[in-house]
Parts: sequence; structure tokens; C-alpha cells
Amino acid sequence: MNDMKFLCTKVKENWLTSPQNREKVTAQGLSIKEPFIGMEINNNEPSEEEKNKVDKAVNNLFGNHIKAFPIRLIEL
Repeated sequence: MNDMKFLCTKVKENWLTSPQNREKVTAQGLSIKEPFIGMEINNNEPSEEEKNKVDKAVNNLFGNHIKAFPIRLIEL
């Protein structure tokens, strides 16, 4: 059985202490696995749809600062 993967970006832990920021993350359809925000995937590689969803959400959350939030795949 494959371990669950998390397509995500790392955020500052103090950023996640704000209920407003946590709500923004969930409103974008992402999950929080501190200090990461992203989405769980079942495959070893994310689909284009999964990549696009996380890219769009991170862009909506951080806009001009998106380069400071690289998206990567980690094991949970």
C-alpha cells in the first residue's frame, strides 16, 4: 500500500496561528498539515489538475510573493 503524499508549500508557523489565514487556506480548498498547506494525493506523482489546483490556490493566497512558496511533494 502506498503512503499518502502531500502536494504542498511551507508557510511560516506564525502565519498559521491566525484564524483568518487558516480560513483563507481552507476556502481555497487546501488542507493544513503544519507548517505545510496543500492537498493529499494518492499517487506517486500529482496530476496536472492537482498541480493546477495547488498553484492557483497558492497564487490566490500569496500573489506577488508566489516565488517564496515553492510547491513540492512530501510523504505524510
